[in-house]
Amino acid sequence: MKKMFLPMALLVVMSLTLLPRCGSTSSMLGAGSSLLTSLASNPNLSSFASLLQTPGLDKALGSALKGDFTMLAPTNSALSGLGQDALTNLTKSENIDQLAGMLKNQIVPGKLDASQLAAGGVKTAGGNNLNLGTAQLGEMIKGKNFNIIPVDQLLK
Repeated sequence: MKKMFLPMALLVVMSLTLLPRCGSTSSMLGAGSSLLTSLASNPNLSSFASLLQTPGLDKALGSALKGDFTMLAPTNSALSGLGQDALTNLTKSENIDQLAGMLKNQIVPGKLDASQLAAGGVKTAGGNNLNLGTAQLGEMIKGKNFNIIPVDQLLK
């Protein structure tokens, strides 16, 4: 019995140590995540970073933030065009799917740069063809499995 105790105790300790680091519990939208930290490096993206912290959004976005992706992050001025009431309403639990739908048009699968996006033929995580139209793109922020490119408008 004593011979079994040490290996079993070691197994339990190792399992508890590794458990929080694997599986779906590690969210790109969790506090201190690399995505939110990268967004925080640009003060002009603070409103967008706040939207991403809406409770339940990670589940509503589904696989949009899994694997490599490019996030076209609307600037504070782009989001202010919606109005404060609209932004507040988007963060309500009953509107989480509407917020996720809007954000999926800002996410493109794969780590792309501005020239690749401008070349066309790219689909958003929402399944729509990416249409930059007259959007002005800012300086790219690179992460391990994502690129963030500030954009001066919401994409549809």
